[in-house]
Amino acid sequence: MAKKVKRKAGAGKADVHRVVASPVRREIWSYLKGHGPHTVSEIAKGMGRSQTSLYAHIEQMARSGVIEPIGSKRSGKRHAVIYKAGVSDSDISYDPKNKQSVRAGARYAAAVLRRANREVTDHLAAGEAKTKGRSRDTFVLGGRTRLTKKQIADINTHIDAIDKIVSAGDKSGKGDLFAINIATCPVEDNFYYE
Repeated sequence: MAKKVKRKAGAGKADVHRVVASPVRREIWSYLKGHGPHTVSEIAKGMGRSQTSLYAHIEQMARSGVIEPIGSKRSGKRHAVIYKAGVSDSDISYDPKNKQSVRAGARYAAAVLRRANREVTDHLAAGEAKTKGRSRDTFVLGGRTRLTKKQIADINTHIDAIDKIVSAGDKSGKGDLFAINIATCPVEDNFYYE
């Protein structure tokens, strides 16, 4: 039987935005959305993380309804709760009229970019990065350019295709673990990097 997790009184869309502002929690939600219902140990294995590092996140996500317990299954001598994604893309999508959504989106973007910096730095420092050819495993693009609406639409088509591949992942669990981070946004003409 699934462990009943009480949703906090007043938990709503604002809480959902705050909860998924964490890259780890967003990753857990994305994993469940793409791979279907799983236990904490299965999520941890699929994400390449330790179970222990996920428990507090899972508890907070279940309280807010971002994920939901749907049953349990035997795992050794105990029963493990099976979770599924409890909200849709539209429930957590950016809403410029919702201050909580705006703050959460900015916090999530900053955290993803910090994590990308750490992961790429560590991989490059290990001296094993493949940066060329079809077996390339490391790529970083930073650029500013003027784009037409058609070019933006083309880029978004590619981003959607990448998102589909990342969401599906390797369900066999035999593939290598990769970090995929993409950020695009318009910038002001007078905005310069130092």
